[in-house]
This record gives sequence, structure tokens and C-alpha cells, in this order.
Amino acid sequence: MQRHVCVPLFLSALIALPAQAGVTGQCKLEGKPIKFVDGYAAMAPDPFEKTKQVATFWFLSVPLEAGALAGKKPADFDDVMSSHAFDKDSTTLELRLDEGKKVVEQLQMYVPPGTSRSMSSNAVGKLALKAPFGAKAAGSWALTDDDDLNCNISFDLAMGASGPAGVAPKAWGTALPADGGAPGAVYMAMHKATLAGDVDGMLKHATKARAAEMDKARKDPDFKMMLEMIKAMEPKDVRIVSGRADATKAELQIAGKEGDGASMTGTVKLVMEGGAWKIEKVDTKSTMK
Repeated sequence: MQRHVCVPLFLSALIALPAQAGVTGQCKLEGKPIKFVDGYAAMAPDPFEKTKQVATFWFLSVPLEAGALAGKKPADFDDVMSSHAFDKDSTTLELRLDEGKKVVEQLQMYVPPGTSRSMSSNAVGKLALKAPFGAKAAGSWALTDDDDLNCNISFDLAMGASGPAGVAPKAWGTALPADGGAPGAVYMAMHKATLAGDVDGMLKHATKARAAEMDKARKDPDFKMMLEMIKAMEPKDVRIVSGRADATKAELQIAGKEGDGASMTGTVKLVMEGGAWKIEKVDTKSTMK
């Protein structure tokens, strides 16, 4: 089982894009429209029965970066979509079909910052495929009989992608040394300060915007409780795996152990601010056995 923590630094410490070809339409959740601009289809493992393959659609309000699925298997797609939803504040709508690949039996929807909807039935909405689910998935899906959620989406997708498959992202910056160099030192200092509950130390290594948010939160009567939550969420053991940087930004890959023994991996994003590296965002994912 996997759990994700992917929020701006302050929140993790406290707890008009162009449409991609292949997806048009929107959902209205409690009257609020959500436009979908990217979509993916694949035969993926049933989350409740891993040995079973289920025809699955994912629709996103923010498109995935090029190459996000490169080298990934359908079993990894859920993790990619979940990380993308948290990282990019993207609404994600997942539809799973029946064994005959003709009817939607399950719906899961995540709307940032923390709203989730799920439905299961012998027919969730109305699916109309132009051809059997196979090398491509084209057609439409509509949900009109729910009081709070209404959808109308059209799609024409190749398996695994809505655009050219396997396009690798362009390399940027240069590789950092094994310890992460200067950006790595800043992250490890933040990690140490967080475990100690040293708020001043945490503010010192955050971007000005994040530090201002956190400094403001210190006036909250519940801040002491939130600080304890911060400390509990921080990995007890962490190391730098790799990193890259250019003149303005850096990214570290980290790994370690949570306090409960769960394995943890993550990404730390830093920016150059006032001549020093500052932490902008920490994104971690823990795997519990």
C-alpha cells in the first residue's frame, strides 16, 4: 500500500493550459465546472484484485509532462497519476470498466486540495465506445443522474497516452554530487530542524513565500499541535539519492524510512533566492508492507 505526501513546504510542514489532443469535456461537481484536458487508457491491475486486469481510463485537468509514463508499466500508472494530482493540483477522474469492457463499473475522482468522490454500480453513467477497447479507446462518457456530479467527456486515446508515446523529457542542468552538494546540505539542515521542531531553523531554509506563510501560522492557537504533526510526518531516516541543478533551480531525489518503518522516496524542489538555495516544495511517497 502506498501513501503520498505532496504539498507546498508550508503545508507539508503543517500539513489556461492548452488542451491535449484526444480529450474534451468537463464535469460539474456541486455546480463547479472542471475541464479535462488530458487522458490515458490502459489495461491496468484492479486495485482490489491485483491479478485481475481492468480496462481503465484516467482523465486529468492538468496535462502530464512529456515522458511522465515513459518506461512505466500500467501497474505504475495509478502512482504516476496520484503524484501528478498532488504536485500539479490536478483533478483526476478514474473510470474502471467491467470484464466485457463496455460499461463503467467504478468511478474515483480526486479534486484538490482534498475532495474525493467514488461510485460503484453495474453501470456508472453511460459509456459509448466507437470500437471495442483495444489498441485505441475512442468514444464518450456521460453521467447525468447524480445530484452533485455531472459529466460529459469525449475521448480518442491510444493505449497509455494521449499523444506520442515514450517521449523522454529533455535533460536540464547538471548532476549534483552524491551528497546533493549545496542544495543537499540545505535540505538536510531543514530535515534536522524539522525533527527538532526548530521553527526558526525551518524558516531559514524555506523560500520567502513559504516562510511568510509558516511565520503567520505561528500565531495560530493550534500551532503547537500542528508542529507536533510536522515532526511526526518527517522521515526519521533520510538520504540523498541523486540531484540536478542549474543556476535558478535544483531537484533532489531522496529515500529513507518513516518512523513506523515504512520505506519512503521523494523529491525536493529548491530555488535560488537571494543568492542562497531555499526549499520550495517536498513531495514524498511511503510504501507500507
